Amino acid sequence: MMKPWRPLALAVAFSMFAGVGVATAQTLIVRQAPPGSTVEFVLNNTTVGSGTANENRDAIVSAGGSSLGKPQIDALVYVDVCGNVRRVLVVERGETPNPKEPDCERTQITGVFLIKPISTLVVNVGGVNPTLLLRQGSFSLAPPRTWSPPTGLVVFGGGSLTRFSNASLFACGNASPCSRDDAGLGYQVGAAYWFTPFTAAEAAYVRPAKSTANGSGTNYRFNSDLDAHLVTLVGKIGGPVGPVRLFGQVEATYHRATFSTSETIDQTTITIDGVEQTIPGGTQTYALETAGWAWGFGGGIEIWMAPSFAIYAEAGRAALKGDALHGADGSMDDWLTALFFGARVHIGRNRK
Repeated sequence: MMKPWRPLALAVAFSMFAGVGVATAQTLIVRQAPPGSTVEFVLNNTTVGSGTANENRDAIVSAGGSSLGKPQIDALVYVDVCGNVRRVLVVERGETPNPKEPDCERTQITGVFLIKPISTLVVNVGGVNPTLLLRQGSFSLAPPRTWSPPTGLVVFGGGSLTRFSNASLFACGNASPCSRDDAGLGYQVGAAYWFTPFTAAEAAYVRPAKSTANGSGTNYRFNSDLDAHLVTLVGKIGGPVGPVRLFGQVEATYHRATFSTSETIDQTTITIDGVEQTIPGGTQTYALETAGWAWGFGGGIEIWMAPSFAIYAEAGRAALKGDALHGADGSMDDWLTALFFGARVHIGRNRK
């Protein structure tokens, strides 16, 4: 069980951010030492290693094959400043540290610390009072990798869940029974250009799932589907939060769609003036093609897992409006709701 004073001591010790790995021996890292100065590591009054501070004012010293002689100790930590020498003493609680040399100034770091064979001690000697960060594992001096959502050209692609609002309802009309399905899986591909981290223009091709309807009535049955293709021109406004960018958008949507119906009429027999007459059945197919521009809106999020790669999700709703092609009678007036998900790749350099 951890003793009640230990959490306070460890909390005081955490003065820097670090990554954790696995260490195999006690390691001392001294930071903010004068470049070229000597750093010594003293463990239980035995000097177990030494090193020299580099131009970044850091020194790494390993205890090597030295051992605590037990799985762990509660230790006091001292720092001696002796001219061009920085000496860190780790002494088991209850033991007396070596006397300081006449030309040295000694400071004890407040607290009692749990030292294990895998411990790394990061001592910052640059301030008025030295501070200690204790890790049960390794510590990296490399700064954490960070990045922000890029500017410039971004290409993307992924899947979609789409739903038409009324297509199958119109296809069914008053037929009963009539099964219908307006939703399904589609896909999206496109490219965006971020002029700044906050504004972009985008063009995309969207292939929604087909809307289908299957119905029947007295002496007939039919199958209908709506097959659509969309091109969107989008204006985006967003804002980065670390490697994440949230955005909203408005769009102009061009659709081209074909509404197809195949209807089968059964052969029937009727009696006219007492004479039976057979009316042959048959199957007929017709299609209505429409095209036109409308508008839409949406928003989403992109998470940049690396400087040039992100995953994204966005939701949108677009009107589909247009007139029939080839001189036919009819029109399109519907809405498409979509959820998109996929990956984005940044091409080239960030725009300044």
